[in-house]
Amino acid sequence: MKTAVDYFNKKQESKEELEAKNSEQQNENTLDETRKGFTWGQALGYGLTFIVAWNYIAIPVLPLFGVLLPIIPLAYVWRVLLILLGN
Repeated sequence: MKTAVDYFNKKQESKEELEAKNSEQQNENTLDETRKGFTWGQALGYGLTFIVAWNYIAIPVLPLFGVLLPIIPLAYVWRVLLILLGN
């Protein structure tokens, strides 16, 4: 019985060590990307922000001045934006 409990405890410790190692590696990757400057994630974020601003700010305001512009569908934009934010 004691060996089963020891095995479970060792397995639990190795799982915690693995999670700690993965977390540390993710932090290193984030720091490396931050040091690089302008990255693909930032470019994608700016592009998606522009599309959302286009639909909620430019499209409703510009018709007041007689300018009609096409609406960009936001279904896929929201999905990509949530993935980019980590949800």
